[in-house]
Amino acid sequence: MRDYKLGVIGDPIDHSLSPKIHNLFAKQTKITIDYQPYHVLPENLDSFIKDFFINGGDGLNVTLPHKINCLRSVWGSSSLVKFIGAANTLRYIKSSEKIMADSTDGKGLVQDLKDKFKLFSANVLILGAGGSALSIIPSIENCSPVNIILDNRSKEKIQPLIERLDDPSRINTKIVQIDNFEGDIDLVINATSAGFSGPFKWYRELNINDRTVFYDLSYSNNKEKTPFLEWASQYSDNCYDGFGMLINQAALSFKYWTGTKPDTKITKSDLFND
Repeated sequence: MRDYKLGVIGDPIDHSLSPKIHNLFAKQTKITIDYQPYHVLPENLDSFIKDFFINGGDGLNVTLPHKINCLRSVWGSSSLVKFIGAANTLRYIKSSEKIMADSTDGKGLVQDLKDKFKLFSANVLILGAGGSALSIIPSIENCSPVNIILDNRSKEKIQPLIERLDDPSRINTKIVQIDNFEGDIDLVINATSAGFSGPFKWYRELNINDRTVFYDLSYSNNKEKTPFLEWASQYSDNCYDGFGMLINQAALSFKYWTGTKPDTKITKSDLFND
């Protein structure tokens, strides 16, 4: 079995858990990898990606701020990446010497939600209308919720996102802005940066109750809740951070490169208690 040269690129990169996660996957699957974090400035992005793969690289994870601009360096993309205009996983096809791009974020979220919440026929509220929201909506839609409801502090960003997501062939799911929705909300997903620099507080009242499930795409590295989940816990006990999504999207990347999907039963203590 051959060795795999892998890595993650970002600016900054010191915070990334990807090396730890993928090395745990490698140990578990008995696949040999060399997975390194690379601090890549935006002006060096294209040359780094090309040099990495020319010099024997097999795969890269891509984090902020490179998820969009990395596409300038690839030969082809999955249909999902073409739609959302961003990628978090690059792979080198040695037989054709081509770099391919995919996104595992939305699929990782859906995978993590499987044992927490049933998306089918649900009303799902997404807070945020930026790249994070766009990256997860297609995968959520594939699970056939009744409504995907969008809300954002900057209202002018919602309608362009809805128009971008418009699909005349869509049958099972409506995508609407919150002002056009009446009913109970079953799941709230935080895809905003609100709360990064202090307590989370949403600008309006939401139609939520003690059965509502709350999910934060962000995660904390300890037993404390994220600011969003601190806020959500006053309404419901069904609160989850994005740690499971992080592990599941990484597992999908690992399979994309190696052909082997690892076990995703990794806990925070596996990563934070060295």
